[in-house]
Amino acid sequence: MITEEQARKQLETLHREGIALAKAFAEEEEAEEFEVGYQGWYSRALPLMKALALDRYWEFQSYYIVDPKYGWYNSNAYVIQDYFRGREADDAAEDTARCFKSQLAILKSVSERLAWSTLDTDDQAERGLQLALLETARGLIDINERAAGALASTVLESYLKKLAAGHKLKFRKQLPPLREYIDALHTAKVFDIPVHAQATWLAELSNRSRSEGETPTKLQVRDLIDGSRWLVTNIF
Repeated sequence: MITEEQARKQLETLHREGIALAKAFAEEEEAEEFEVGYQGWYSRALPLMKALALDRYWEFQSYYIVDPKYGWYNSNAYVIQDYFRGREADDAAEDTARCFKSQLAILKSVSERLAWSTLDTDDQAERGLQLALLETARGLIDINERAAGALASTVLESYLKKLAAGHKLKFRKQLPPLREYIDALHTAKVFDIPVHAQATWLAELSNRSRSEGETPTKLQVRDLIDGSRWLVTNIF
């Protein structure tokens, strides 16, 4: 769970490193050296943007990745990834620098926004309770696997409901199954493909824990607890 202070420090560090990287690129324009530095920077910046500013996340990403709507040779769609792939353009370096500058501006705006609003303390308190319940479930594994799994399932369901509500997702049923929450969050691009696959497996483990059929194994319950814990602490 990231705090406001940690988030601000990480954003400030990324912005400072990005400015230095952009300056070096403008002065030397060495593609290989810039790619190594940029990829490390982007890999840290992207998940932070997703966690702190989902409303700007896709815009931030669009300056790097090629939008499949555009053809490869559409000069109006030049992005940083094009430069690394060696796509020819009249002003390739200039367009790359422009895209990077836009990403830095978005990053700075998110940092400034934190000064105007604090991270939701109620959400932090709820996540703390969910993590505590998951640890309680872990302690139950050796006593009763099904009870441990059922408690972890309750946490997972509560988390998915809150996450879906936070993103204003609508459902036809008042109490849809976990899979519907997960698919809807994937459609809304809250869950990427790997997270969607992991969450789908957790829903299956949850169903096994709650059904009257075969008792889930200790390993399956541990997977359910660990996977739910990862979601609670990484996807807001």
